[in-house]
Amino acid sequence: MVFAFLLITQLSHLGRAGAAEVTFTKEFTENAANIATGEKIWFEQCARCNGIRAYPGKAPKLKPAIYKIEFVYKRVTKGFRGMPSWKSKYNQHQRMSVSAYVMNPDFKN
Repeated sequence: MVFAFLLITQLSHLGRAGAAEVTFTKEFTENAANIATGEKIWFEQCARCNGIRAYPGKAPKLKPAIYKIEFVYKRVTKGFRGMPSWKSKYNQHQRMSVSAYVMNPDFKN
């Protein structure tokens, strides 16, 4: 029984590691090209459910003022509840760029 607990603990830890391994620098999050990449992906993919034109009730309106960028990146990478993981569709740089765009002061959803 102790072995099973330790195994489950280790496996759950491994499942969290992937999204938390990135480091966001000020240079990355303020880079205009990264913001533009994130904005493009946002309007192509994310705005369908989270944007101002999304079907009401499809997904909650984002509240970047209360988020940390790592939280946004984890959601984009791993998904949450009805939101799918975008890890297989977008590479790490693209997922980081979407996160930077969402956390940008000019972001509106």
